[in-house]
Amino acid sequence: MRSTLNRLLCVFVLTVPAFAQIDSSQLRGKFGAPLSRETFRVPPGFDLVVDYGAGNQVCKLQVPALMPTDTSNTDDMAQQMRAFLAALVPDSTRGKELKQFMFQTGAFSAVAFEDYEYVTFAQTYRGSNDTITVTFKNAGCQQTPNTSPDKQGN
Repeated sequence: MRSTLNRLLCVFVLTVPAFAQIDSSQLRGKFGAPLSRETFRVPPGFDLVVDYGAGNQVCKLQVPALMPTDTSNTDDMAQQMRAFLAALVPDSTRGKELKQFMFQTGAFSAVAFEDYEYVTFAQTYRGSNDTITVTFKNAGCQQTPNTSPDKQGN
């Protein structure tokens, strides 16, 4: 009798996690449609994360603040990443520069912004894992996936 009870308990314990799993439809019901996101591995050795909006237009790009190189000179690494971004998002795509500003977000962290007509560059300064995020201001990027009626089944 005791071994039968142990077997039933074992079967119960092993099958409960299968019922406790969250699936895609539950997450979509709670949070809406997921972001359309791709990650590209760029040859110098870093990831370019791209979020897309309506019509598969690029809405956001994210890269590390420093280009991985053989040198330990952070100024050179930062310049190389800026050159990469200048080639990826040239002046003609940015539009006219509107303003630059910086927010102190903590004792040792800050965010610097470069605002242009068509894009905004935001660079985090935390001491490690600093990133540069380029956000496009086109109309297809202004909709959030959770609030568009067609995404909620309305």
